[in-house]
Amino acid sequence: MERLEFITYKGKAILVEDFTNMKPGEEFVKALDEAARMIHSNPPKSVLAVFDATGAHFNNDILEAMKSFTKGNTPYIKAATVVGITGLLKIALKAISTFSGRDFHDFNTREEAMEWLITQ
Repeated sequence: MERLEFITYKGKAILVEDFTNMKPGEEFVKALDEAARMIHSNPPKSVLAVFDATGAHFNNDILEAMKSFTKGNTPYIKAATVVGITGLLKIALKAISTFSGRDFHDFNTREEAMEWLITQ
């Protein structure tokens, strides 16, 4: 599986953003840029997305990039979920949510996240 791809899950297209075990740096930022390009190629309020951050590492630069990424994608997102956010990152997710004006639904697994997404 690619890090970023649309899959069909129970008849619905879902963008899987696989950031598992990524560390801050150029690869992380490039993946965010590519995800934004994919999202922006869709009609407004149409994208169902799951962002899997299991085992990923964040620093202030990446959190700022995430805020910008999230805000820029808001017009295209119908619903978004996050997987693998624990501890202090839950606080960071709340800040990103507030900044972007979007709600994120946090799940323990991708399957739980996708099951929720298909009901949106």
